Amino acid sequence: MRTIVVPTDYSDPAKNAALYALHLANALKSDLHLCHAFGIPIESPLLGQTAWALYEYPALQEENSRQLKKLGTMLEHQSKLLWGDEAFPFHPGIHYVCEGRDVVQVVNDTAEEQNALLIVMGMHGTAPLTRFFFGSTSIAMIKNAKHPLLLIPQKHQYKGLRKIAFATELHRKDIKTAQALLNFAAYFDAELLITHIIQSNNDVVQDQKYEHEKEAFLKDLNGRFCYDCIYSENVDYGLDILKNKDIDMLIMGHHYRSFFESFTTSSHAVRQAGEMEIPLMIIPENGALNF
Repeated sequence: MRTIVVPTDYSDPAKNAALYALHLANALKSDLHLCHAFGIPIESPLLGQTAWALYEYPALQEENSRQLKKLGTMLEHQSKLLWGDEAFPFHPGIHYVCEGRDVVQVVNDTAEEQNALLIVMGMHGTAPLTRFFFGSTSIAMIKNAKHPLLLIPQKHQYKGLRKIAFATELHRKDIKTAQALLNFAAYFDAELLITHIIQSNNDVVQDQKYEHEKEAFLKDLNGRFCYDCIYSENVDYGLDILKNKDIDMLIMGHHYRSFFESFTTSSHAVRQAGEMEIPLMIIPENGALNF
């Protein structure tokens, strides 16, 4: 069964992301797999804590499983409000996993086991990237996710997808990604805006090599798309321009990894992350694309 993995810490941003994921799951005809990773006491034989940690684990798992089921019940209720009580139209199934391990490991392992379409997480809409609801763990997820990672701003509500932007450097390996995203967009009857951000302080120059590269990238794509080229001083200013093009989701490939890493050092990038008002999907390098 097609699956969307939804990590949660039960916070408001996480619940909002789960509701957004519910809409995606309905359109994609997939189930939701809620997952939570909880901390366990540090084991220290010298302090006699090893046995205590093992004793506490079942209780911690039971409590967190109860919280997951509560979230699942809320999502099932919302599903019935949106699409009725009948089995048809489609209702996403809700599943859970709760483990006392590292968050990134739990999320990636769950996504791998379920052959997930994507991972959907929440983020604070008015805070720097380093304060996503998982804090620094979100940075680790960006760097280590093996499936598409979709980050949902805290107050963003699903209102359908009409235009989805994909920022690419027109590398040949991105052609496969673009086609997968066209398949994704088709579930929502959305248009894919394929965007190339060129870092330049010079006047725009029409270059034959560039035109050939663009045509080679676009020629075999199948689906609803348009193309846009943005000349900008740097990537993050280019993304500022792109965000104002009435898009409902921004998708970035692994080629922009250095851009994400700059969030921790660039004041403008931090501001941009804090002001992100639309969902941001990150496609991992050599990751699974199951759309």
